[in-house]
Amino acid sequence: MQYSREIQVEGFEAVPPYKRTLKVLLSPRSHRTKNISLGMTILDPGWSSSPHIHGIEEELWYVVSGTGRATVAEETIDIDNGTAIYIPPGQRHQLVNNGQVQLRVLWVLSPPGLENSYLDRKTGEA
Repeated sequence: MQYSREIQVEGFEAVPPYKRTLKVLLSPRSHRTKNISLGMTILDPGWSSSPHIHGIEEELWYVVSGTGRATVAEETIDIDNGTAIYIPPGQRHQLVNNGQVQLRVLWVLSPPGLENSYLDRKTGEA
């Protein structure tokens, strides 16, 4: 069985202007998954992820706790606990914590690979 406990996973600390913590929970490199990786983005109030695009990867987001906004392409929605979002390849996307508490969002990437840059570093731009 391959598993991890989020509380025990050391995070990558992204620096401003897109300050957040990224944790890789399951990946081919760390847990022998094959076609998928799982991680978590943690945003304190007032911070956001960088707006970015993935070339070939599909991504899923699932809001575990907190509130905020999610943008995919030209569409922005309010998000809270239980919101699930699909991001197709080639679509610009971003998370924003405009709430009063920490925003915690699980992410799934397929195919995996992009998460490796977070496994190799402890802090920096992301």
